[in-house]
Parts: sequence; C-alpha cells; structure tokens
Amino acid sequence: MRITSMTICLVVSLTGAASADGLQRLEYNHPGLVVDVGVGLWAWPLPMDYDGDGHVDLVVNCPDKPSNGIYLFRNPGGSAARGMPVFEAGRRLGKGLQNVTSCEVGGRTRVLSPGFEYPDFLASGLDRGRKLTLPANVHPNKVRGNFWRLADYDGDDALDVVVGADDWTDYGWDNAYDSAGQWTRGPLRGFVYVAHNRGTTASPAYDAPVKVLAGATPVEVFGWPSPNFADFDGDGDLDLLCGEFLDGFTYFKNTGTRTRPDYAPGVRLSAPDGTPLVMDLEMITPTAIDWDRDGDVDLVVGDEDGRVALVENAGTLRADGTPQFLAPRYFRQQADAVKFGALATPCGFDWDGDGDTDLISGNTAGQIGFIENLSGPGVETPRWAAPRLVEAGGAAIRIKAGPNGSIQGPCEAKWGYTTLSIADWDGDERPDLVVNSIWGRVEWYRNVGTRKAPKLAPAQPVEVEWSEPQPTLAWGWLRPAGTGLLTQWRTTPVAVDWNHDGLVDLVMLDHEGYLAFFERARRDGRLVLLPPVRAFLDEAGQPLRLNAGTAGKSGRRKLCVTDWDGDGRLDFLVNAANARFLRQVAAQDGRWTLRDEGPLSSENIEGHDVSPTVVDFNGDGVPDFLGGAEDGHFYYMKNPRSRSGR
Repeated sequence: MRITSMTICLVVSLTGAASADGLQRLEYNHPGLVVDVGVGLWAWPLPMDYDGDGHVDLVVNCPDKPSNGIYLFRNPGGSAARGMPVFEAGRRLGKGLQNVTSCEVGGRTRVLSPGFEYPDFLASGLDRGRKLTLPANVHPNKVRGNFWRLADYDGDDALDVVVGADDWTDYGWDNAYDSAGQWTRGPLRGFVYVAHNRGTTASPAYDAPVKVLAGATPVEVFGWPSPNFADFDGDGDLDLLCGEFLDGFTYFKNTGTRTRPDYAPGVRLSAPDGTPLVMDLEMITPTAIDWDRDGDVDLVVGDEDGRVALVENAGTLRADGTPQFLAPRYFRQQADAVKFGALATPCGFDWDGDGDTDLISGNTAGQIGFIENLSGPGVETPRWAAPRLVEAGGAAIRIKAGPNGSIQGPCEAKWGYTTLSIADWDGDERPDLVVNSIWGRVEWYRNVGTRKAPKLAPAQPVEVEWSEPQPTLAWGWLRPAGTGLLTQWRTTPVAVDWNHDGLVDLVMLDHEGYLAFFERARRDGRLVLLPPVRAFLDEAGQPLRLNAGTAGKSGRRKLCVTDWDGDGRLDFLVNAANARFLRQVAAQDGRWTLRDEGPLSSENIEGHDVSPTVVDFNGDGVPDFLGGAEDGHFYYMKNPRSRSGR
C-alpha cells in the first residue's frame, strides 16, 4: 500500500454559507469524557459565584474570533467544589471584549475593562458599562495589554483604580536580530499605575494616575503586567503580584504599612521545590482570589491557548518572606467541542490504521496532537478521544522559538506554530510526519513503528539536492544548515505525489513566498528532493506568489492538496477569510495553471489563519472540509459533491 498526502490534507477554512448543512463545530460526542477547560485564543478568567449557589464558578472572557464571548463554566459543587471540580461545559453568556478583568473586593466581584466598570455584569454581561472618570489609556504611549482593577490601595476605605499598562515602544515588533541572533531592540515593558480615589467608593474622585514604585524606581515586568493587589503573605497589608507576556510571575512585597505602602524590588515566584513558577504557555492573565476559601490568596490564571489553571497558594513563605505557590493545575470540564490549543492546524488521516479518519494537529504551543476517531469507518458524526501528544524519540514533540527562533522577537519564546502534512516520506509504506514551524526549518519524523502503531524517531531535516547554494531569506539571522530546507515560517509543507510518478514530492512556499514544487527523484538508488521550481502559474502565466510580505508578515499560508472538484486533477485550497479554491485548469511542460475560484463560503471564521484539511467520515470517497481555527476548534462542512451524491 502506498501512503500519500492525497489521503490526508487539504487547505484552508470554510463557512456555512456554502453548504446546505452549514459549517459545524466538531463535537466530541463522548459522554463522560473530561478535558481541559478551554475557550478560544486568550483566556481572561473572571472567577465568581455566578449562579449564587455558594460555589465559585469559572467565568472566562474570550476576545478572539470565531468564538468571541463571555463563557460560564458552572461549578456543580460536590466534594471537589473548593479545589478542582469538573466544570460543566461552557455556556456563552454574551459578547467578549479586549482586556476584561475581575477583582474580589469588599465581598463583591467587580468586572472592569479599560475606562469602564460593569456593575450589572450578572444580568447584562459587558453590554452596559459605566464610564469611569479616567482616560482608557493612562500611559503616555500606545498600549496593548491594559489591565484595570479596583483595590483599596492606601487603606482609606475608598476603592482606587489600579492599571497595568503594556508598552511595546522600545521592543518595536520584528526583524531586529544581529547576525549572531541577539535581539538589538529593547524589552517589552509593563508598568503599574494607581489612580488614588479622594472621594468615596460610591462617589469616586480620582487623582491623575501615577506609577507604582518599587523602591525608587517604577514597578516593571516583561509586558502584560496584570497587577493584583492582595495580602499574599498574610501580614495584613497589600502586596503586588504581576504576570507578564511570557510565562512567569513577579512578586513585590509591601515593606511599608497598610495605609502607606512601600514596595520592595520584584522577585520571581517559585514552587516549594525551588523550581520556577511558570505557566505552560504565555500571555498569562493571573487573577487573585481565595479560590479554595482556605484563608490565603490563590491565583486563577488564563493561558494563551484558552485554558485556565489554579495556581494555589501553598500557605508557606520562602526564607526571604516571599509566598510560595504550587505548580499550575489546569481546570477540567465536561467535554463538548473538540479542541487542541489555539491556531489548530489539523491533518485528516487514518493514523492508527483502523479504517477511519483521525486528526493529527499542530498548534501555537509547538505541539502535535493525535485526536483518535473512536467510531470506525463510515460514521458521519464520530466519537472522539481527548487529544494525546505525539511523541518522537520517546518525548512529546514541543517545538519552541526560545530567545531567537521567532522573527517577531524574544517575546514569542514559548510559541512553536507547528503545521504539518502526513505521507510515506521514505517509501517504507508507513506514514511519516513532515513539519514546519515558527523557525521555518522543514523537518520530518520517520515512523519506525508499524502501520497500526506508529512510533516516531527524532526530527531530521528535509534535505534538498541543491545544484547551487541554497537561497536565503532576506530577513532575520537564520541561515540554512547544510542541505536542510529553510523557508518561510508558519506555512504548511505539503507532502504529496503531485506529478503522479509514484514518489512523494513537496509543495510549499519558497523563501520569497512563491508556491514552489520540490520534485522527488531517484538517483544512484536513493530518494532525493530536487531544488524548488516555481511551477504553479496564475491565468496570466505568472508564477503564483501567495505572500509577498517580509519578516513577521511572511509565510503564514496554510495549504494542502486534494481533488476538491472530482475532475481527476489536484487542486489547492488556500487560507483567506475562509478558504480560496485554486482549481487546476491546465498542465503543460511541468507547469500547472491554477484559477482562483474564490472562497468556498461567504462566512469569515478567520482570526489568524484558518488551517484546513480534508476528511471522509462517511466513507463515500469524497473529501469533505475540516478547518482548524484560531480558537483551537475544528469546523466541518461537506463537499458539495458529497451532498449531491455524485
């Protein structure tokens, strides 16, 4: 049996308007299954007793697309209600907004966004905000993270406004490495302000906001400060604890008094065993609350991929008086919609050789997950297992940028943006993985297991038989290593027998964003990959360039190949607001002409890229669409040919 990506991947994303059945979010259909709590990209937790039953529920603001909203994960109570309950599946309450936070003060949960409070949140969500008498941006520069909370900062019984402001001015954005991979611009900067209330809580009169100091200098963290004022060390005054754009926490001890706070320089938090206290991802959003009602202040923390964790106060102090917290434990919920992190990049393939279509997917975290179809072939609405991380060389795959692997700088250290296809790359009749990522290095993982029990060896480069020096990207510090392929980041490497000669080729963007054909050949008894040819043309006969952007704007094209229209020719679907159908209309002399037939749907579900694949759940031999969206969910739509029975 030959294994090629024709049975695997397709492209981009879709919407319901093109289908009588509509675009449907893939559900687990698995009663009793428990998975991590998850909203879409960016989780902003608002823990509160939403339904008044005495148990703290998990309300989460999600500002992304396509799953924007405020979601309630109800705490059902029971013996685990004060610790790690299994929450009910999320229920959307209303719209979500950027930079929504909560704080528990005076026995009440207060919900704010920049310049607004929502006193009627339980009844109207974020629909009826009350304007505060302060500008929405209290910082002199433009901000991205803008965290507003209330706290009685100076102990005078009047609630003040505290603001965390996230400043990117010194950082810039991208393409600022020297030739050795050292970042040449500044860091992200995150400051904390207080606007003193000279009136009362009921009738506030705010002073102009001023920066909170730690010693003689302003409090500062690596962006995204999310400030929390609470008595974390149990000495009766308010300390300050901040998150950051990356994954850690900084604690500023109040060495003054309750009415005259004085903050010591920040120290990084650690767990009782001395290991750094960090979240799994980044863009973290900690919210202080005594979650388990045991008398000390815990943290409920949102992660970039939509998950939420409890970081429990251990109730102990380090020798320097810094409170200790337990490692994050991610909350769990009753399973509803299938999800794998954020910016999911699925590939439909029968990974375990049991005859049905499973999903293998990448995500922002740089992981690759196996989501097993438990229903067998021919089932239109399968039952799914929870995602399992794919391992290579005995360890879970996790590609991360680290300090210099992202063209957009060191703030993206924990992202990996894996995108992939599946094919028998080495011709041994076992499916392998071909993977690109945030680095732009194209690698493959050889299956050294069996057809029904894949086992992957460590990554090795996809090597090209270059006839001259490999061309390099016009930006960044990375250069090719040997013959290994280095191309644009975050763009799908499509392994497919494009020219039907029995050998699996590679189709993807080249270093300048053109859609390129890397032909496979046999030379001296070995398989080789030939240098790229810009063999795909538009109807004007020009090479097809899918992205002319540079640096951080380069790449980012999710594509795959299938015979979408059933005419016997391989086509492309390419990401846009959903998916654009590039129909193959001519082939001559090793060149293929593609006609842009426009989007497959009028619905826009794109936040970042929508990354689609094709699946055949009902076993009719017609490829149907499945797209991975920014929210980490998967959206399914039948092919029109499948609907008509042709």
